[in-house]
Amino acid sequence: MPPEFEARIQTLKRAQYLRLNGFDVTIISGSFVHNSSINLISDHKPYIIQEYEGGHKFIHIRTIAYKSNGIKRIYHLIEFHIKLWYFARRFEKPDYICQAATVPFGNIGYYVSRKLNAKYIVDVVDLWPESFVAYGLLSKNNLLVKLAYKAEHWFYSKADLLIFSMEGGKEYIQEKRWSIEQGGKVNLNKVFYINNGVDLEDFDYCKNNYTFNDPDLNNNGVFKVIYIGSIRLANNLMKLIEAAALLKDIPDLKFLIFGDGEDRPSLENYCIDNDISNVIFKQKWVELKYVPFILSKSSLNILNYKPSPIFRFGGSQSKSFQYMASGKPICANISMNYCPIKKYDIGIAEEFSSAKAYSEAIKSFYTMDKNRYNQLCINARKAAEQYDYKSLTSSFIRLLNNI
Repeated sequence: MPPEFEARIQTLKRAQYLRLNGFDVTIISGSFVHNSSINLISDHKPYIIQEYEGGHKFIHIRTIAYKSNGIKRIYHLIEFHIKLWYFARRFEKPDYICQAATVPFGNIGYYVSRKLNAKYIVDVVDLWPESFVAYGLLSKNNLLVKLAYKAEHWFYSKADLLIFSMEGGKEYIQEKRWSIEQGGKVNLNKVFYINNGVDLEDFDYCKNNYTFNDPDLNNNGVFKVIYIGSIRLANNLMKLIEAAALLKDIPDLKFLIFGDGEDRPSLENYCIDNDISNVIFKQKWVELKYVPFILSKSSLNILNYKPSPIFRFGGSQSKSFQYMASGKPICANISMNYCPIKKYDIGIAEEFSSAKAYSEAIKSFYTMDKNRYNQLCINARKAAEQYDYKSLTSSFIRLLNNI
C-alpha cells in the first residue's frame, strides 16, 4: 500500500535503501487499499503511475474492492496478477522482479519475469497454504490445499532467488521433500533468509518528534503492559485478557491494547461484563509514526498469538522488531524455533499451560530486580541492530549481485 496506509513496511524500506544504493525501484500493487474502503483509482483507467513522499514510485493496477477474505478477495488476487501480465510490456523493463509469494495467484508473476527476461526473486513472508492448515482453517487433505502445495512447489522451483522471512525456510522445503536432493525441484543453494526488520533511524526520530497525548500512556507511576496490532483469531487475545484478570488486584499494573479486528468488540464486552478494569482498549488505528513513542512508554511489550505448529520454522512478526527497537522486554505466549527473544535474552517466549502461568510470567517482569530488568532493555535494543533495514537491504543487494 502507499506509505500513508502501509503498516507492513518491509517493501517500502527495502525500496528506500535500494534507491540509496543506486537502484531504480518501482512498487507495483493493486489499487484497492486493504482493510479500508479506499480505491486509489476512481475512474476506468487500467492503472496509474504515482510518486509518494520519500521518493516511492508506484504503479497501481485497477482492482475491485472487497470487504473480507471471501470470493471478492480471491477474484482481486487473480485480477491483479492477470492484469500485471497483460500490461507488463507497457512499463519500463526491469532487471529484477521481486514478488511476494501469494500462492497460487502469484505464480503468474513467473510468466511476467519470462516475458520481460528479468531475474525472478520470490519473497516468502507468509507460508500459503501451510498457515491455513496450521491454524485448522483447512485440512491438508483438502483437494484445493493439495493443489496449492503443488503450485507452491512449482513456484519456488522457478525462482532465481527464494528468500524466506522466517529462518527455517530450508527446513520447510526439506520437510515437504521439495529439494532436488530429495527428488523435488527446489535448489537449496537458491534459498536464503532475510527477516522483517525496523529502521532504527526512523524509529528514534519518530519517538522524539511524534508524541502521543494519552493519560494512561504518560502515567509514569504505572507498569504498562502494551499490546499493539491486530485483534483477530490468530492473535488469540483472550488468553492475554484471562491472564490480565488474575493481576487486576495490582493497582499500578495496567494492560493497554492498541489495534482492531473482528474480535475486539467481544473482548471489550468480556472485560466490562467481568469487571476486568486493568485492561484498557485504546485507539483502533494508530499512524505508524506514533508507534515508537507509544512503545517507548511501555514497561513490557506483548507478542500474543494462537499457538501453532507454523512457528517451528521461526517467525517474522514485524512488530517484534519495533518492540526490540523500543528497548523494552518482550513477553510472548508462543514458543518458536529460531526465537530472537531467547537468542538475545530479551524476555520470555513460552507456550503457557494456563492463564495463571501466563500471568505469573508477566508479573515476573513487574517484580524483577532493577539491574536484571535494565539488562533486558539493553539486550532488546542491541538485538534490534541486527534487524536494521539498512543492514538487511545490504544483505539483499549481495544476493542480487550473485544471480
